[in-house]
Amino acid sequence: MFLVGRVWRHKMKVMKFGGTSLANWPRFSAVAEIILTAASVTPVACVLSAPATVTNNLLAMVELAENEQDYQPLLAQVKQTFVDMFEQAKADIAPAAHQHLYTVLEQHLAHWQQKLQGVQLLGHCPDLIRAEIVVCGERLSSELMVAVIKQAQVSAGVLVPQSLLLANGPILEAVVDIDASRQRFNLVDLSINRVWVMPGFTAANDDGVTVTLGRNGSDYSAAVLAACIDAACCEIWTDVDGVYNTDPRLVADAQLLSQLSYQEAMELSYFGAKVLHPKTIAPIAQYQIPCYI
Repeated sequence: MFLVGRVWRHKMKVMKFGGTSLANWPRFSAVAEIILTAASVTPVACVLSAPATVTNNLLAMVELAENEQDYQPLLAQVKQTFVDMFEQAKADIAPAAHQHLYTVLEQHLAHWQQKLQGVQLLGHCPDLIRAEIVVCGERLSSELMVAVIKQAQVSAGVLVPQSLLLANGPILEAVVDIDASRQRFNLVDLSINRVWVMPGFTAANDDGVTVTLGRNGSDYSAAVLAACIDAACCEIWTDVDGVYNTDPRLVADAQLLSQLSYQEAMELSYFGAKVLHPKTIAPIAQYQIPCYI
């Protein structure tokens, strides 16, 4: 773990978990335990990616549809990813919640089918349709996590990023207007739940059109959420040890760093460090929120 910035005490902690951390039920369940442990101490707002492979498969489906090729095997693979998780989670969630997950999955499958058929007919996918298709994995992750948290007798709810995060710029590389988004969050009573879950990677523009936040979009979502709610800290949970002073895959004696200033983290990321993207660092630096990896 390393720390970016200085400690600044506020009420809620933001936690972000990526696709590899949510890739299957054992990992997903472990993440739920981490969130519940944190929530026993302080209120938590967590940002979730789609399970590993899901977003890549959704993007590949769009490409196949554009080229008038068969995307159905990949769609079946995405469905199976969630069916496997839901079935293994069955013992850990309420029966009604389990049924609700399948209802939501079927809605997304129908949505994907409809959009991809249109793309196949056109031989082209507009950016706004591509964005609508690829953000659905994060929504399903969030629905499952809320069900697990509630089963542990902890109050939980979903924060809908399209309603709360206002973004500008290209549909597939949008940037969040933090000041405007903070005003929206001010209208939400965050105290009604101990745990909030927000799908990462997405927001909406002034026209209400779903947009994506580009590379490392879920990390950026977490940083933006932390800025919008004046979080105590932003934790990025990942499957690597942290940030090194150079690439440990290339340099045998690379040193794991225990602490960085925002400026140092920004410089490392500009020169190729993959753990944090410059876009992610900007919101937490602006509001002086410490970030733990």
